[in-house]
Amino acid sequence: MKSIGTYQSRQVFWFDYQQFDLNQLPKKDWLCLATSDIDPNDQKYERFVRHSIETGILEFKGHGKFGEKLHDIFDEIMTQMEVVENHQPVSVMTTWHNDESLADTFWQCFFATCLPETADLDNISIICTDLTGANSSYELKLILERFEDGWIPD
Repeated sequence: MKSIGTYQSRQVFWFDYQQFDLNQLPKKDWLCLATSDIDPNDQKYERFVRHSIETGILEFKGHGKFGEKLHDIFDEIMTQMEVVENHQPVSVMTTWHNDESLADTFWQCFFATCLPETADLDNISIICTDLTGANSSYELKLILERFEDGWIPD
């Protein structure tokens, strides 16, 4: 996993989805911004979602052409884990952002989150990834610089 920077005391990392080393993901208190312009309905994505739930993800944002489908599949897996597999209740907020820019959705990782009272607000990580294998870490670094200059979405 590659560090992109820090903003609003939240560390931001790029997760290489093609490399798919799930052990790199945080063990608690993290948000995920996942983007995809390919259909995410596969076992690899299901493994990613299950691992995310088991390691303390607090919020998931699906972005891109398949942002809503990323969100829907995440919700379906949570429901299956709870109802069919008798998993303890899962409290992960999920949203989709098909028609929003990457910058707008990324901004929401800092200012439009729905975090539980148990979250360590001083130690939240934001993990960004692209299921297509594209590396947007440089673009996100530039967006962080825009945030630091006071940019906010329309």
